[in-house]
Amino acid sequence: MIEVIAAFSAKPGKEDALRKATLDVVEPTRAESGCVQFVVHEDLNQPGAFFIRETWKSQEDLDKHFQMPYLQNLVELHKELLAGELKLHQLKVY
Repeated sequence: MIEVIAAFSAKPGKEDALRKATLDVVEPTRAESGCVQFVVHEDLNQPGAFFIRETWKSQEDLDKHFQMPYLQNLVELHKELLAGELKLHQLKVY
């Protein structure tokens, strides 16, 4: 299994748009056959700072996820909504 943790923050004034865009991918992502878990978190002390914790059955499943149209759309939206770069950590699960 592969665990992924993504960390990213909204530009000032873009918090609601980023929240909506992020939450819009939850349902279709969870429906993917290789998705074990997909959870979005928002920092209680820093609204607009998000973390996604994902677990995938395999690297192949994760690679397929990255190609999904709804995820590609989110990547495009990030260009106008994110303050800085998205930090992505892919972790091996023991």
